[in-house]
Amino acid sequence: MDTMTLMEVSQILRISEHTARNRLSMGLPMPPSFRVGRRRLFLKQEVERWLAAQAGVSGSHDH
Repeated sequence: MDTMTLMEVSQILRISEHTARNRLSMGLPMPPSFRVGRRRLFLKQEVERWLAAQAGVSGSHDH
């Protein structure tokens, strides 16, 4: 199981780790994640799938 930390995911999204935490707590769009103790982890495959879906969503708003 290939996992990524919140820091790694925030770097991919080009946002700060603090912003990523805020997005998660506010229920804003973020890749699926799960907790292990106090750590939040993301499955690499799910992050890639989520990013692909977001690319499709943002592309549909071009007018």
